[in-house]
Amino acid sequence: MPVIVNADHPHPFLTSLGDTAAIEAERARHQDIRPIEIAIINLMADKVSTERQLAQWLGNSPLQVHLTFATTDSYADSLDAGRMPRSTPEKHIRQFYAPWRDIKNRKFDGLIITGINALQPTVTAETYWPDMQKILAWSETNVLSSLFLCWGAKAALKHFHNIESDKGEQKTFGLFDHRLVSDSTGLVFGSPDQFNVPVSRWKNPRRAEVEACAALEIVADSVESGPNILVESAAYDDGLSRYPRRVYIINHPEYETDTLKHEYERDAAINPNTPLPLHYFPGDNPARPPINSWRHTAIIYTNWVKAIYDATNYNLDAIPEPYRRDRNTPFAATAQRFG
Repeated sequence: MPVIVNADHPHPFLTSLGDTAAIEAERARHQDIRPIEIAIINLMADKVSTERQLAQWLGNSPLQVHLTFATTDSYADSLDAGRMPRSTPEKHIRQFYAPWRDIKNRKFDGLIITGINALQPTVTAETYWPDMQKILAWSETNVLSSLFLCWGAKAALKHFHNIESDKGEQKTFGLFDHRLVSDSTGLVFGSPDQFNVPVSRWKNPRRAEVEACAALEIVADSVESGPNILVESAAYDDGLSRYPRRVYIINHPEYETDTLKHEYERDAAINPNTPLPLHYFPGDNPARPPINSWRHTAIIYTNWVKAIYDATNYNLDAIPEPYRRDRNTPFAATAQRFG
């Protein structure tokens, strides 16, 4: 939970009430508590592993988080038509997932859209694209803050900003070094200035188009794999502090130690010439167990939940408008810059 500070004077260590670690004492006295409502459109084939990886970090907080798992309508229809899923038991999907049409009349504090095994030359050529257009348009009116992962991020970049992603001749696959560039919303609070993160994708957003988009803040960048965490922030009605309206995570901080190993073994079983994931196996020897050096970077999911908690309305019907800061506050949120 955030610490409470007196809003009458700037505190020497918590000088900004835009800081995710602090809220105004006046708001704390009147704050109602309810579970944070997050919908997860899980497009991954292995849905159970993705659920586990996300839930352990989304739940890494004293806050109550209520997760609603959903599929696209076309995927639900294919199950009804007799399609058998390959990587997730059908019983699990029917027990724990709803078609998007069954939740589209609800409001949510947060939305997560995951990646897919994208093989088409463009984002819009994937079979999921028509469903994604509907869901992304819906998120503008029914969700406070959205977080997009891997292909979900590239689909959202195309939908909201017309940023294209190009399919490479080879998959961007491995453990890549990143550096922090900017963090105006506190999403990477607690992360070091440099860190490595698993990356597994065929398509890469065009750097020039990302850098030319004024709405996007590059939070983390990589020389080898490109911009990998982008944030589109929005201001409270006071015009000073900001919260993450949309988060685009093109890498996989949530991956477990063996996830890249399992992906490599899966692909190598089909194509023995599949390249090893870069910088992942010690000594590039797949017989040696990988070492998890990125676990701490998944704190971004916990920080996102905290940012939602600070920004969201208690009244879900008021979403997508953030909590209204009625009092004039002299403290502006201070962006963190990293050299």
